[in-house]
Amino acid sequence: MVDQNLYEGREPAYVKHTFLERYVRDMLPKVSQFKNFVYVDLFAGPWKSKCQDYSDTSFGIALSQMAEAKKVQDRLGRKVKMVAHLVEKDAHEELKAAVSKFSGIDEIHVHAGTAEHFAHKIANSLPRDCFRFVVIDPKGLPDMRKFQCLVAPDKTEVLINFMFEFANRFAHTDRLPKLEAWLSELNDDTTWKAELSALKGEDRERFITRLATNALAAMGQYRYAPWITVDESEVDRSLYKLIYLSRHPAGIGVFRDAQSQALSRQSAMRSDIKIARTGQAGLFDKPGEADPFERSGQLIERERKSAEHVAYEVIKEAGSTGILWEKLWPQVLELWLIRRTELAKAMAQWQKQGRIKIEGWGPNRRSARDGDLIRFAGQSESTA
Repeated sequence: MVDQNLYEGREPAYVKHTFLERYVRDMLPKVSQFKNFVYVDLFAGPWKSKCQDYSDTSFGIALSQMAEAKKVQDRLGRKVKMVAHLVEKDAHEELKAAVSKFSGIDEIHVHAGTAEHFAHKIANSLPRDCFRFVVIDPKGLPDMRKFQCLVAPDKTEVLINFMFEFANRFAHTDRLPKLEAWLSELNDDTTWKAELSALKGEDRERFITRLATNALAAMGQYRYAPWITVDESEVDRSLYKLIYLSRHPAGIGVFRDAQSQALSRQSAMRSDIKIARTGQAGLFDKPGEADPFERSGQLIERERKSAEHVAYEVIKEAGSTGILWEKLWPQVLELWLIRRTELAKAMAQWQKQGRIKIEGWGPNRRSARDGDLIRFAGQSESTA
């Protein structure tokens, strides 16, 4: 588990690493049918690590989870080759020393140079049948088109740190030509700069984020491109967006689980910082618990309610024909922050209330599962 005590002064990285640890842990068993798993980190660092085992770095978290997953697969009699490619321009000597401490990974390649230089070389070296997870976590805003060779292939999932704070300041100016170039090339909207210059606040943030996710998804025809907003430590302001790319419903399921955990920890962490800064807690504030008014916590609750409302409307529209559970949950999770288990429990509650009918349910069933056909039972949401 990511240790919060290692992140004083770099609290946003704690949120990012919480997500990464949970995502990689839960994703690896789902891709075990592939003979090769490749982790690619194009800006590996290490950045400001505070522990000898590098467990507070992205590559350290990923390598540790890969080693543990390989042990499990070996015990199950499955041979999955685990390979990592790490690129670093500045701290490559420290990176080489760091990865020498990791065991249980079949191959770890450290590339000393720029991500732009090595992207094609790494892409050309990978087996065609491998599953790859690509992490692009730069300090600034590089030309993302340079990495399309790694992003576009099938059997790929991607996590990109989009430096929103930089983009927000300079996106409608000529200060960031690389950003302007790839946003313009990969978005259908050619008037976006004029539209952006007229927007402020949350409208501007949503617009920039949507531009970035559309452009990134277009690089590999990804169906799913949700994101996590990582806030600054002490103010209600977005610092960066972790944008996730996947083509498979299983991917969005794993993402929502990891996102929920990361945002819950962000909410509790920022609440602790507020208490420490002010020297006093509010009526409901306790150390280690989230302030109910902290915006990450509010977002989780707001999105969950919206997701349940949308799910019910989809079921209602399906009427007596019904909709299969495995068709319903990806539709909802694609757009809303809710875990599949949370939505499944809501289905069970609605069945009990008589709002829906799930075919084949016995008295002991407590959540929906694949194969369930869900029908509207004719009772409106407002009267339930």
